[in-house]
Amino acid sequence: MITTALIAFAAAAATPQATCATPEQATAVRSFYASLPSAPPLVARRHMNLAEEIVSSGLSADHATGVSGAHFKAVWDSLSEWPVAFFIMDQKGWIMKFEGPVPALLGNKRTDAFTDVKAPGENGLISHIRPDLVTSIHAVALPGGMGRDGKMREGMTRAVIFYDASKDSVFGLYASLAGEDLNTAAIPAFEKTMALMRTLPQVCGR
Repeated sequence: MITTALIAFAAAAATPQATCATPEQATAVRSFYASLPSAPPLVARRHMNLAEEIVSSGLSADHATGVSGAHFKAVWDSLSEWPVAFFIMDQKGWIMKFEGPVPALLGNKRTDAFTDVKAPGENGLISHIRPDLVTSIHAVALPGGMGRDGKMREGMTRAVIFYDASKDSVFGLYASLAGEDLNTAAIPAFEKTMALMRTLPQVCGR
């Protein structure tokens, strides 16, 4: 009995707990998106004063799907098939945006907690990431619409966004961004990734 309990505890501790929107928060998120449908969650959180992970988990099933960090490898393997992505990192007010191939998991063995990823090419981006800290991964597909500045945002926002215990995004990979002229080559691959994520156990109810 004790051994079984310890094993169960270890399994639960292996993946950090995701934060999901309450029914009241989900209602507020959907009301916000009824007027600003194209806003990425990292923008919506500023207007709503909610953690970004709550915003993503509060979107309707028509526009989003989310899985636990335990499915990191399955999601990342799908992302690594994208021909290109637009990366957005918003860390404590420091925002970094760049376009490039998605780094693939190297599968090398390290003695620390990091996992290495590398983009294709001799000079491809190399990063050291922490899948064990990911609480949830959300894919969002948001229609264009009018922005708060009164300007129309054409197209759709399509992104796969990774969250940790801070409840804000670690980074997001965008296949398109409403109102922005991005490379559209990743859109079919995004649809494939989102379809895959819909087949996995959902981290939050919608």
